[in-house]
Amino acid sequence: MIAMRILSAVLGLAFAGSIVWGFVAGGSVVPVLALMLAEPWGAVTLADLYLGFVLVAGLVVLLEPERRNGVLWGAAIVLFGNVITAAWIVFRLPVIMARLKA
Repeated sequence: MIAMRILSAVLGLAFAGSIVWGFVAGGSVVPVLALMLAEPWGAVTLADLYLGFVLVAGLVVLLEPERRNGVLWGAAIVLFGNVITAAWIVFRLPVIMARLKA
């Protein structure tokens, strides 16, 4: 479990770094999104990505002990992506594993 938390933290931080690099080196993401949405497979890829965000956010809402916290985590996942998913895993994996064993 510790290895999974460390891996989630490292991957989340690495991805956060790549986001910063993308904004510094490439500027706004909006023109790229426009290009992606102009292509059928670009639209399918974005739909797949957001389907994953919504499904994970739904699980987070269900697994969080307090509904309010689950909704906040879930909204953050949908808005900011898998960097938040990685953070949630780092913070909540021990609690989730304990609940699964019960």
